[in-house]
Parts: sequence; C-alpha cells; structure tokens
Amino acid sequence: MFFGRVAERSEIFRGVTKANKQNYLITGPRRSGKTSLLYQLKTRLEFPFVPLMVTPESFGHQHHELFRGLLLRLRDQVLEIVGKELPRIDWYIANASAETPIDMFNYYFEKDLKKILTGLSTVSSQARVVLLIDEATFLLGESSERDKRVPDFRQEFLRHLLQAFDRVACVLAGTPQILRMTSVTSPLYNIFSGIKLRGLSRYETEQLVREPARSVGVEFEDEAVDRIIDLGGCSPYYTQALCGLSLERANEDVRQSVLLPDVQQSAETILDTLDYGLQSVWEALDPEEQEVLAKTAKEPVVVDRTNQDVISRLVDMNLIQKIVRDASTPAERTFASIKAEIDEQWLQRQGV
Repeated sequence: MFFGRVAERSEIFRGVTKANKQNYLITGPRRSGKTSLLYQLKTRLEFPFVPLMVTPESFGHQHHELFRGLLLRLRDQVLEIVGKELPRIDWYIANASAETPIDMFNYYFEKDLKKILTGLSTVSSQARVVLLIDEATFLLGESSERDKRVPDFRQEFLRHLLQAFDRVACVLAGTPQILRMTSVTSPLYNIFSGIKLRGLSRYETEQLVREPARSVGVEFEDEAVDRIIDLGGCSPYYTQALCGLSLERANEDVRQSVLLPDVQQSAETILDTLDYGLQSVWEALDPEEQEVLAKTAKEPVVVDRTNQDVISRLVDMNLIQKIVRDASTPAERTFASIKAEIDEQWLQRQGV
C-alpha cells in the first residue's frame, strides 16, 4: 500500500520517462517516506526503463567503489529484465583501488557503460537506465586527513554522465542537507528538479491508519485515529509506528478494534525507546535550530526576522508548523509550534 505521495510519484515518473528526460532531487527529513517513494518508482518502471536502486551500503562510498558497483548491478539488472548477457566489465574497472587514477577509471567506466547501453538499444530503441540513489548525503563531499574539503569527483563525474548520456536519468534522495549539491557552487547545479517531502495531510494520514488495518480485519476507533494524528503530527514514520504498536496490543487481547488506550500506551513505548524517538534528529540539528525547537516545546514562538530562517528549516524538517492568528487584522501574527505531540513530550522530558 502507498499513501500520500501519489502526486510526487507521478511527477517523477513522467520526468524520468519522457523523451527529454528530467533528473530529480527528493529532499525530506529522516523517515518522511523518501525510500518508500524510490521503491515505488522501482516497482513501476518497466522495460524499456531499467531502474537501478543504489544505497551507500550497496557498493561503498569511494569513487571507484560506487561506480564499479553501478556497472556490476546494472549488468545484473539487464540480464534479469531482458535476458541479455553483456560483456564483462573492463579489467581496469574490476581491479581499481583508491590509488587508481580517477581520470583513467572514468575513461574505462564510460567505455563499459556505452557497451551496456548499446546492448540495451538492440532490444529497444527507447531503453533508458534510471538511477535511484538513496541516502545521497554521502555524495556531499569527502574530507582529507586534515579534515578539509577536497574536490568531490563523484559529483563532477555524475554530472558528466547525466549530461553525456541521454539514456541515463537519475533520482537522488536525502535529507535537506543535499540541497547544497544544487547550489551554484556545486558540480550538480542546474541538473536536478527539486521535490520536497513534507508531512501528510490529515486525510492521507487517516487513510494510512485505517486501510492497512482493514486489510487484516481490524478497525481503529475514531478517538484512536484522532489521537494518532495529534501525537504523530501527520508524520508517516510516527503514524506507522503508532499503528504498528497499537495493533500489537489489540492482537494480544484478541480484539478486532484498536482503542484510545492502545495508542496512548504505544506513544509511551516510543518515548521510552531511543530508536523510535527524536534523539537522532535532535543531535543532527545545529545549536540555533535546537534553541528554537526547545522554545516551541514550551509555548508557540512568534515568527520574526530574527528567527524566520531557522524556523523555515525546521518546517522543512517537519518538526514545527506555522499558524497565523488574527488573520487580516492589525493583530495578525505568525506563530511556530511543535508539529508532533510526541516530539513536544520528548523535548519536555529531556528538560531542554
């Protein structure tokens, strides 16, 4: 089942499959549904399109590891999809190491990629490879031993490939940090169209609660659904976590309905479990962001010139929301408040 990202999925699908291909950069906070969206694309892209899912753990982060892994996985995908055996990758690519000159590695990589694309074209003149790269923050840059930024040849080479090969499209997904890869100083500037994943709507969240449960013969009572929405702030991750834990409690009692107490107890489990809660997100925030978030946990904060940039970043992370009060009156002001009650309770328990 797939909820709440249908418009984004449709836009990306059209972009990577049209004659004049478009590349995309999906950004959103952790657990906002980026990986699920990539898997949906992978499932729906059928030949003549060849989707290739890539994660940092798949091949490694180094230049030669990443691109060698891409070639090997692509050969396997082509064999699986069209049953066509392709030439082995070049010896130079297969045996490359961190000491291998990057320009030579890139030269042989392009030769092998052309062979694969030529082989695909003999099956279909419309064939195209679509790279789906998850957790793309690893492409931001590498550091030298002195912890200084060094040129990131991965970005430069990726840009070259996307410009040189019409038969290769790319979708990157990662946290808002990867927006730096599309700034004017980045090799990938002006290569990608941006897609920001925000929280689900209230209707989409309710569907995410009710429909999977109904498929197994369980109903969420209205009070339980409302409480999940308030606690999770329409976050896909919190919604699914609360639903899963609540269903477990209903199953333990052999009930076909999920009640408000089930949701309340599930929220306590999340708050008591480090892997579920806000801890990792909090640690990744900069001091300014932590300060503003902590203030909003105590009471709504007025948005003004001094904090609007920080608040905008926190809104993009689905952590807070903006509410306009006394609209169209002299007293009109915009307030920022915590979006998910679970986050608010976690911050209050930490005493921040």
